Amino acid sequence: MTGRIRIATPSDVFAISEWTRDTFPWGDYIPYVLERWIADETGRVFVGEVDGTVVAMGRVGMLGPDEAWAQGMRVHPDHRRQGHGLRITNALSTWATEQGAKVIRLSVETWNTSAQAQVEAAGFRPVSDWVHAVRAVGESSPVPAGNGGKRVPPAERLRVAHSAEADAAYMSWMGGELARAARNLIQIDWRWQRLSLEVLTVAARDMGLLEGRPGWAIFEIDETEFLVHWLETGPSDARAMVLALVDKAAESGAETVGIMIPAVAWLERELKRLGFDPTHPNTVWAKAL
Repeated sequence: MTGRIRIATPSDVFAISEWTRDTFPWGDYIPYVLERWIADETGRVFVGEVDGTVVAMGRVGMLGPDEAWAQGMRVHPDHRRQGHGLRITNALSTWATEQGAKVIRLSVETWNTSAQAQVEAAGFRPVSDWVHAVRAVGESSPVPAGNGGKRVPPAERLRVAHSAEADAAYMSWMGGELARAARNLIQIDWRWQRLSLEVLTVAARDMGLLEGRPGWAIFEIDETEFLVHWLETGPSDARAMVLALVDKAAESGAETVGIMIPAVAWLERELKRLGFDPTHPNTVWAKAL
């Protein structure tokens, strides 16, 4: 049995898609993104071969001049526990180092102990825990008291912030509990990177930064979902902030609102009280390069 690691090509898409369709009980996203990943010049997809057959894969990309993100590590069911995942993970780290990355990060579901053991063996360490919380908006909401049913504007309202307000949002975040729990990371498209003043300023310029008395948030609308990628608030303002976000989602016409938060007890508790379903608990892992 011989093996090697190489960069993926379009001819690999069909074979990989066949053995990644049922990775999890719900399926897998790899068959839907693999072709685009291979064509994306900002990153690389690496594959592991055994006797000419692709049995492992993973993708790495740069999120900035010194931050890399790894994702989509998969091993064929018939070739697991043979070191293929570790070799792929090491290849991703090597490529990131060659691009100038000082750190590479990835996320693993908290229940996936085998994947956690693999990335730990590759030199990664857990840095922050996250929860994705989702609920319906408007009449489909299960919690009328939380802006469900007939829409009633909350006591606090959020407005689109000017870029000049990014500095205040950043200063509040840097001194708060959420930043400590998040290790100063922000999630966009299930990829985590360091939050900077520039990120907030760009979000404001793109009309994606919200501001109000209870806090700040970065959002976007993806088809029918109102996505909150980042928020800054405190324990005493959490309820007002979440209600204001739900109202903003209803105002936009979204059917659901999803919020990605660092796993902080008081914020998780308030989201549950307001009808959110915490799903996809993840841990972000990091490795210094």
